[in-house]
Amino acid sequence: MATVDAKLFEVLIQERSLLLFSVAQKIVSEGLEHLRLTRPLLGNLQAESTQLEELLDSYGARSNSQWYVFRMQVAVLKNFSTAGYELLHLKHTSQGYNLEVSRDDFLAGTDDALAYVAAFSYCALQNLLEEGERFGWPEPEENLGLDFSEHLPPGRLPRDRKTKEIKSAEELIVRLATEFLNNTEDAKFLRVASRCKGPQWRNLNFDRMGEAPMRALEMRIHNLQSIYDTHVSDSETEACDTNLPKLRGHISIVLHILRVATIFAHFYERHFHLNAEALRCDDKNPELRSDLFLELFTHYLCRHAYEFLSSARSLCQEMLKKYAVISRVQLPIPPFFGFHARPSALVSSIVQHYGSDVRLLCGESSYDAGRTFDLFRVNGWIDQQKRQHVYTELDRLDLNELSRKISAGSISRDEALLEILRQLALKNTIQILQYPPPVAPIIENSKDNLRELAKNVIVKLHEQRALTIILDLRVTFEGDTRVLKDLQILAENSYGENEMGTNIALPKALGYLRHYRDES
Repeated sequence: MATVDAKLFEVLIQERSLLLFSVAQKIVSEGLEHLRLTRPLLGNLQAESTQLEELLDSYGARSNSQWYVFRMQVAVLKNFSTAGYELLHLKHTSQGYNLEVSRDDFLAGTDDALAYVAAFSYCALQNLLEEGERFGWPEPEENLGLDFSEHLPPGRLPRDRKTKEIKSAEELIVRLATEFLNNTEDAKFLRVASRCKGPQWRNLNFDRMGEAPMRALEMRIHNLQSIYDTHVSDSETEACDTNLPKLRGHISIVLHILRVATIFAHFYERHFHLNAEALRCDDKNPELRSDLFLELFTHYLCRHAYEFLSSARSLCQEMLKKYAVISRVQLPIPPFFGFHARPSALVSSIVQHYGSDVRLLCGESSYDAGRTFDLFRVNGWIDQQKRQHVYTELDRLDLNELSRKISAGSISRDEALLEILRQLALKNTIQILQYPPPVAPIIENSKDNLRELAKNVIVKLHEQRALTIILDLRVTFEGDTRVLKDLQILAENSYGENEMGTNIALPKALGYLRHYRDES
């Protein structure tokens, strides 16, 4: 492709920059102390910088030494005018939301973030004017009658539109609450970021809390808001459950916080780390690249996004409890080693995910399926049933011939026990997982007869996970049908593990369990 004429390109950019430079001249001449971010001002900066950045990029300004710094200032204005607009939305509209979390601390943090955005935008406008001087452009016109003040009358418009009539409100509420829980389970990276303190900020893992995960979560929240606005807003459904308007407020506030957090993460990764010298703000305002940026990112954006998300999840769990359909389902136990750490944690994670009360019933006992350590206790009953089963099968074996061979010295006790294990495996009573089974250390000093030795060996090898006792045992889960459905899917997938006790892939329906595996 041919190279553009440098002079023609400069004239083009100068003409396209006239309004932006006039705004810059007005703001810089008045001083940072008089800069008040308003929606008219930010809307103007956003529109002008967006069209200018697109034009610059279409000519390859990002890769051109003459225009790179100029293009960087335009990018700063585009990003921070967008962030500022979102922050102003939060400041003005959060007052009208019925929130479960205190607003005072949040609003104070919003003001701090707005002040930071104003300072960075001011620096970029200064740099633009300096770039114009470097190009030899004439001083921008200042008296264009630009007025970006914003005088807002108090109050809201009356809510007097007729609501829509929608069938199956209960089904819709359950769907929305379930979708929200499933799409926000992995947002705990926000809590990790919010707990970080300087100087450890520099060690933040932006692979887990950077632009990509922020944007992915933002898009999921946006989709949830769209579902609400399409199917619930202005409907009779919204009036039938007071938690619904609360949920809508939380979804909206989280969405706007995440939009700002995505911009901050993008700026940190793209510009602070890779292109900091082109920002040219260190001399003008060193605080802009100080710990203040990461403090706002972690303690304001990540913290409040997580708090509002957690509050919204609690609302969803309350709604699911309200519309719970209680039933029972019989499910097989984890096939290899019962309710040890991994399957128990997955079961309790499913129950906690929905916030429902689910009981596990076996024998004469009832256990809380939402508590991992309560599920561990079920293993006592499981082990008892398995031992009775394997002992019964063992008693059916004729061991006289093996005992005679031991007495005659033609085989060792080890060899006899291995033969017993082989016969039980052929009967599908046990599955040997370690070859050869380590029998010798177990019987080394034992004086028991062959049958008692075999019982002891089987128990010890089962404890060591060298074999598993095969028995179709089932337990009953009682609780909300939605939770039981997911538990059934988990059971159909061997409770997420193979015979060696390692993870296997779970189906998409249980994708929200991924965060547990990532953390464990």
